[in-house]
Amino acid sequence: MPNAPVESKVKAATAAGAGSAAVVTPFVVWVVDQLFFNGDATPEVPLPVVGMIGLVVTGACTFVGGWYAKHTPRPTD
Repeated sequence: MPNAPVESKVKAATAAGAGSAAVVTPFVVWVVDQLFFNGDATPEVPLPVVGMIGLVVTGACTFVGGWYAKHTPRPTD
């Protein structure tokens, strides 16, 4: 039995999750620091809050990336 190709939705969700962890999450943490934790000093966002922000942002971006990706048609064998 040949290996099935990886579906485009899986590829898009993986790329969105990795990209959001590298780019979007630090930006959101910076915004939260500026708005709620007096951004003049070094970042003072508590570590549990940073973890929750990372969890929510990465999960949301992964979901949206998979949702908007084009569906891979399956063979009807």
